Amino acid sequence: MLQATLSAISTCIGNLIVFSIIPFAWWFFRHRKQEKFLKWIGIHTPHLKTKWWWLLVFAAFYLVLYNFDGEFLLSEKTLTVLNSDNTAIASNQYAGLGIAAIVPAFLTTFIANGIAEEILFRGFLCKRLSGKFGCTAGVWMQAFFFGLMHFLLVFASGMPVGIDFYLYEFGYTFLGALMLGIANEKLFDGSIWPSICLHGIGNFISTLAVIFQCW
Repeated sequence: MLQATLSAISTCIGNLIVFSIIPFAWWFFRHRKQEKFLKWIGIHTPHLKTKWWWLLVFAAFYLVLYNFDGEFLLSEKTLTVLNSDNTAIASNQYAGLGIAAIVPAFLTTFIANGIAEEILFRGFLCKRLSGKFGCTAGVWMQAFFFGLMHFLLVFASGMPVGIDFYLYEFGYTFLGALMLGIANEKLFDGSIWPSICLHGIGNFISTLAVIFQCW
């Protein structure tokens, strides 16, 4: 698994650079004199603004949603494509590999996807949109763009799936992004650590299920 781990590290570095370019450039040219970059994108100690048990309920609901098996919503044509193409879903590269795949899977799911995507969408986009249109609108708008990105990624992959998978991918990621935005901006004080943890843990749990072939 050394090669897989090195590949995962390379992916982490690449994703962090790609997803941070626009936020960093925006901060550097417009805000660097007012605030440090990490705090500006929301990487600071979170402070819960509601009762602690609400956080547990929210986190449990998010993780259930994240690991929801929506195969029954997809057509036979789409399922055939997904089941026959091991590259169709990123976590499939670790399918059945067992404990040896845990480290590269963690790096890929928690850092390359979780942290990198949170920096761009919840740390940068959500906060800029919230500042311009208000917090509620900003949270909904960033969720739309997050869903749109995944919609376009399906298109770019060239997979011969039906429109059902496009809509499923958009709706699924839209709802997830909506909850992550709410977690940061409504339950906490704008820190993106809550969404980083929820996003990363959700990714990792779903990948573990693939690694150990739980379903």
